[in-house]
Amino acid sequence: MDYQEIKPFVRQWLLLLGGTVAWYLYQSIHNRNIAFFVMAFVGLLVLAVLLAVLFINPKKAVILNLNISHKVLIPFIALVTVVVSILFFMLPCAMLAFSALRMALAVVLAGLGALLLAASGSKQDVYLNFTVILLAFGVLYRSLAFLNEIQNSPFSFGWSEGSRYYNASLFASRQVYGEKLPWPVLHPSRYLMQAVPFWFGIKSIVAHRVWQVLLWLGMTLWTAGVLAKRVKDGLKLPMFLVTLYFFLFFFQGAVYYHMMVCVLLVLYGYKKDKPWLTLIFVLAASVWAGISRVNWMPLPALLAVMLYLIEMPFDSKNWLNYLRFPMLWSVLGILISWLSKKAYIRLSGEPAYIFDSAFSSALLWERLLPNKTFFIGILPGIILLCLPLFVLVCYKMRGQWRNVHWLRWLGMAGILFAFLAGGIVVSVKIGGGGDLHNLDAFIFLFAVFASYILAGHLHFESEGNAIQNEQDKTSFWQAKPFWLAVAVIVPVFFAFMRAGTWSFAVDEKDQEELSALRTALQSEIIDDRPILFISERQLLTFDELDNIAIVHPYEKVFLMEMAMSDNQAYLQKFYEQLENHDFAAIVTDPVSTRIQDRTRAFNEENNTWVTRVVIPLLEHYEVVRSFKGEEINLLVPKP
Repeated sequence: MDYQEIKPFVRQWLLLLGGTVAWYLYQSIHNRNIAFFVMAFVGLLVLAVLLAVLFINPKKAVILNLNISHKVLIPFIALVTVVVSILFFMLPCAMLAFSALRMALAVVLAGLGALLLAASGSKQDVYLNFTVILLAFGVLYRSLAFLNEIQNSPFSFGWSEGSRYYNASLFASRQVYGEKLPWPVLHPSRYLMQAVPFWFGIKSIVAHRVWQVLLWLGMTLWTAGVLAKRVKDGLKLPMFLVTLYFFLFFFQGAVYYHMMVCVLLVLYGYKKDKPWLTLIFVLAASVWAGISRVNWMPLPALLAVMLYLIEMPFDSKNWLNYLRFPMLWSVLGILISWLSKKAYIRLSGEPAYIFDSAFSSALLWERLLPNKTFFIGILPGIILLCLPLFVLVCYKMRGQWRNVHWLRWLGMAGILFAFLAGGIVVSVKIGGGGDLHNLDAFIFLFAVFASYILAGHLHFESEGNAIQNEQDKTSFWQAKPFWLAVAVIVPVFFAFMRAGTWSFAVDEKDQEELSALRTALQSEIIDDRPILFISERQLLTFDELDNIAIVHPYEKVFLMEMAMSDNQAYLQKFYEQLENHDFAAIVTDPVSTRIQDRTRAFNEENNTWVTRVVIPLLEHYEVVRSFKGEEINLLVPKP
């Protein structure tokens, strides 16, 4: 291994390491202990080494060789990667509580592994080895983080987790509750997928948590594999590597697993030479999109149009014939999505006025830029996500932009911009902006657009250019290995953005709290009127509480949705029932009336909940018992 050959890699590796150290110092700026100053010293040391690499050149060539076969070294590096990824979640070290330090360690080990492989005589490029190791760290970290969601606690693990199981149970309400209840209003397709265990009579919360994790990992991996299969040959990269990259890329949003159903149907069904067959799959996917989210309704049709524009050269002599099937897919796809949505509303058992609440929600434009709710901000975040692939696309297309008809570019850019603008608007609505998941459709379409171009699937107009395009399917990463590394670093950064530790022990205290809640609900303060569970409704779903009938309205997540959209028709009914003391007791989350400023994450959501739910609630009900450190409260009517 010649030092001069790997010098650019060492320089850029040290720069990345310095960036992760700076991220750690930013994260721990308010916790300046010994670890903080140690990392500050490490940062200065990295800077000194970087300066040495930049300005000190040996007079003679330096050859570094390692007398270990890379066939032995690769399994060792793989083992270290797996063990360290597991230790991230097991070691109680306070420093490892910071996600930046975890990523810094991953960067160090990936760089050292790449250098060791280069010194052992590996023929693979040092950038590619670094990319593979760092990608493995990112995939393992993101996947292992899900294990912490498999808990045996009967209480909700997170703000909305219990609500998801309740909403899923509504599709099997006769089996679960012994009565027919209305179907969920928000994200029906997601809860339809989560309802599968209920249809088999499974009422273990641990089993449902496992199923949700499998949906996240399985659907994302499935979609990543299908897309990778379409582009791997042109990218000149192994199938497993491309699959893992897309797997991690989609989690940057994250792209929700119920959206994957839409895109999978189109990816399987799209055939450029069989437009009528494509239409059938587009319509099937559009039915699913119609019961999902409003901004996904045009997704199946426009994904098919995107693939068509990429693969089909423009026929300037008969442009109407060229556009007839894209127009047909778009019109019929959106129409079927709309009809599917209307049919679901009529079948759901809920009144139409409580659907589409997002259209009347407030817009919080400050969340476009870095803020307490999302420290990167929506705009910097999506730019960071797209930048590496966009640079690679520009490199791939240099000097060839005009070989593609402007109408095709306009169509592709229009589709991407429409979903980008729609995702941004949804992200800045109150209740959003904590990550990039509302840009999920744009993220997927951008991945398709960029990967197809990088794989050489963009067909030019003339026959000569088409042949040239086929011959130009070079390995872009061999010419731009640095940007290949950056394209992996960004999704790895998003994967490491959150830290956590595993906790699988049986929590006896939770069982004690549940027993205390059960006793309180059966005490003399409760009469024959219904008991409203605003939160922790999954306790009824999984039979943790006996002889308590379900009260369907005013579930926490949906009540919050109505509060954020200021749906007065819904809220006034809630206030009237509170005033009339229609409920013998109410179980809900913390009932703080504190108004928060912008120094707190999701402050607008908190203030909306306080003013439109908590204060009216406390006017007519009072807290008599609290559980789990006041996370759960039991309220009864005021005298």
